[in-house]
Amino acid sequence: MYKDLWRQRPLLTLPQILILLLVGAAVFVAVDLNRRAQAGQLVGVGESDLQLQVDTEATRQVSLQVTLEYVQSDDYVAAYARDEAGYVLPGEKRVVPLVIEATPLPTAVPTATPDPIQNARPWQAWWQLLVDAPQPTQ
Repeated sequence: MYKDLWRQRPLLTLPQILILLLVGAAVFVAVDLNRRAQAGQLVGVGESDLQLQVDTEATRQVSLQVTLEYVQSDDYVAAYARDEAGYVLPGEKRVVPLVIEATPLPTAVPTATPDPIQNARPWQAWWQLLVDAPQPTQ
């Protein structure tokens, strides 16, 4: 009985097995190529943002170098001594403005004008709100 079972037709023939292996290899290659293509698309995504940051920092570096050159010059020392430290050159007179603080005068509070609606009867207040016309005389 077992011999009859093994003598039956095999489940897959040799060409079917080869085609199945080729399909499996093709699927593996396709998945790998897809993964590599997606990774390649992500390579240059942030390049423009990084280039903008590089340009900004290059500009900042130039301005810092100019500031460094100015701070190391004699002009900066003279400007600091004159403006911040209060030194003067020979023959100059130092002028210091005095600030006089005056006390502000109190402002007058305007008197409030009475609203005629506050003293009106309820129907007169409603008439004024709804119609916005002079009240009828009785």
